[in-house]
Amino acid sequence: MLQLSKPSNFGDEFVLRSVDWIENLPWHDGDIVKTQKDRFEINLLVKDFTAEQIQVKVADDFIVIEAKHEEKKDEQGFISRHFVRKYKLPQGSQPNKITSTLSADGVLKIVVPKETAVLKDTAIPVAYEDSKKPNSKL
Repeated sequence: MLQLSKPSNFGDEFVLRSVDWIENLPWHDGDIVKTQKDRFEINLLVKDFTAEQIQVKVADDFIVIEAKHEEKKDEQGFISRHFVRKYKLPQGSQPNKITSTLSADGVLKIVVPKETAVLKDTAIPVAYEDSKKPNSKL
């Protein structure tokens, strides 16, 4: 009778390491993007990168986040990581006032302020459609 056995490198430990790696990807669903009245905010998990390895820029109405570290040795061998993430800037964004900070627990926070129009009392003149003014009955 034929007996099947699982390969030793695909045991429970391997699966758990794989799941942990997937859950910590920079595009994981745990990332938060908020659009508020006065700002657009992105919180991105990038715990495998330092601030020097992360680049945030604006290109063609997108905010572009790129992180890369060269090949380095870990427990399993060698690894290198690189990702690029783009977000469309909402209307009214002020790209020249963008801030980005990296927390100690590896969360990159990017804040894009938005213009907030303040409506003031404004008189709107009434113009005539034709060149002739209608007779006033007052």
